[in-house]
Amino acid sequence: MSLPMVTEDGISDFGEQPFELNTGSWHADESGVWKYGGSNGNAIYACTHPIMPVQTLIGVDTGLIKVRLFYRRGYGQRKVWSDVVVDARDIASATKIVDRLSAVGVSVTSGERANALVDYLRDMRDLNHDVIPQVKSVSRMGWNEEGFSPYVDGIVFDSADSFRSAYQAIAQVGTLEGWLAEARDARSYSITARIVLAASFASVLIEPVGCLPFFVHLWGMDSGTGKTVAQMLGASVWANPAPGQAFFPTFRGTTVGFEMMAGFLHSLPLFLDELQLTKDKHGNIVFSVYDLASGSGKLRSNKALGLNYTPTWANCFITSGETPIVGENDGAGAVNRVIEIECRADDKVIKDGHRTANALKANYGWAGRIFVEKLCEDGGKEQAAALYETYYAACLQDDTTEKQAMAAALILTADHLATEWIFRDCRALTAKDIGEFLKTREAVSASDRGYEVMCDWVAVNATKLRGVAETGDCYGKVEDNVAYIIRSVWNHVCEENKINAKALLSHLKTKGLIITGEKGYTKAKYIGGGQSPNCVWLKLPENDDQSEDLLP
Repeated sequence: MSLPMVTEDGISDFGEQPFELNTGSWHADESGVWKYGGSNGNAIYACTHPIMPVQTLIGVDTGLIKVRLFYRRGYGQRKVWSDVVVDARDIASATKIVDRLSAVGVSVTSGERANALVDYLRDMRDLNHDVIPQVKSVSRMGWNEEGFSPYVDGIVFDSADSFRSAYQAIAQVGTLEGWLAEARDARSYSITARIVLAASFASVLIEPVGCLPFFVHLWGMDSGTGKTVAQMLGASVWANPAPGQAFFPTFRGTTVGFEMMAGFLHSLPLFLDELQLTKDKHGNIVFSVYDLASGSGKLRSNKALGLNYTPTWANCFITSGETPIVGENDGAGAVNRVIEIECRADDKVIKDGHRTANALKANYGWAGRIFVEKLCEDGGKEQAAALYETYYAACLQDDTTEKQAMAAALILTADHLATEWIFRDCRALTAKDIGEFLKTREAVSASDRGYEVMCDWVAVNATKLRGVAETGDCYGKVEDNVAYIIRSVWNHVCEENKINAKALLSHLKTKGLIITGEKGYTKAKYIGGGQSPNCVWLKLPENDDQSEDLLP
């Protein structure tokens, strides 16, 4: 192979290169990268086209190093650089560099070529430490030590391959005035639209105020209620709101996928559409609120028996579907984290969905940036924290739980600030507006709901609670407004309803709703036929129409 002509030893000579590199013993020009040292004095080629490191990225969260590479294949008028961001460890291994770079079009093969490319990139970084610029980088959006990504200067995004589409969706398109016209119109007639908008803004307040992630879920059996367009309105605060696209996906995904997306957005809201897509073959919803409301992904080990990176997030989830997202048997923690709003066809969330959707897809991304910039001004976060405390105290005046009050207070705080900073339409939400959507303490309590389930079960199975009979099953007996339920039957009923039997008994004992012996939760009871099994002595509701039906 004949060697190319080199104009100046030790200096890179790529056409239209961003800067010159000290190449040491390497020759780097339009023909590629090579050096002497092969057998019989031949050249060792690292790459047959221009390639050079142009940026060192230092992760703000992790401290890990990534490298931005420029590379170009083609000559003449095709001198257009492409770029790729890679982990420093990937270009330090001959095996990994082939997998990582060949996939994006870099000419590299295993063996001598891969080893040479590893050596070349290492030498370029060592010899040009003061030439190659170093920048701080993030692989996620939201709050970090430098400010709020993607709106803070001086920090670049380093995961273009993993979340390129979602990152590119977070942009300012159209005009603020065009967006405001649609947002103000929806706020003028729809409390649900105001809540969705406020929840979208509230997502970025969770971390500064020190609260927990929460859900706002829109549901309704009717079609054409405007649920999806309302979500688009919330999504357009930050990014391209097109349904099914990168920033506004559906529920068609895996738990790991949702975790990674939540970790990437970190502080920005995550919108998910069509809850019914998570149904299994039996028609049951298999999505768990806990998976995302916890604010952290699962711990997962790697091949080296260490732990992989675990994503974390502190944001709001704005979802929609045909049914509620939490069921009767979900724990109090899940119920607590969700504000559910039923949407009906006779009271549309968005009146003209087609026109509004088109307007939002043409104008988006402005309000979120303004909101964050205002929040970062002197006194902005302090104002938010003070408002939150005020609204939190007001929400607790109603019969609701602390976590429900927390979510409501964040929504009210965000809406207050957005009304003052952006909308200026004097339509800020009040505690009364959102109070109707908050669950009572009794509704949230899993143990209270467990007691209701067991009382209902007693009513349904009254004929089998008459003591030992000649035929048929016997589950115990009812006598003097007390249901004596055989313990094994109690356990089975709790299991069917996904209730922890022991936890429910502990709660009922504390509330005085079961009669117990000196130890444990059961007592022997004669139910006829010479049988005296251990039973749960459950006190049935008094002064209730239902209680008459509970007695045999």
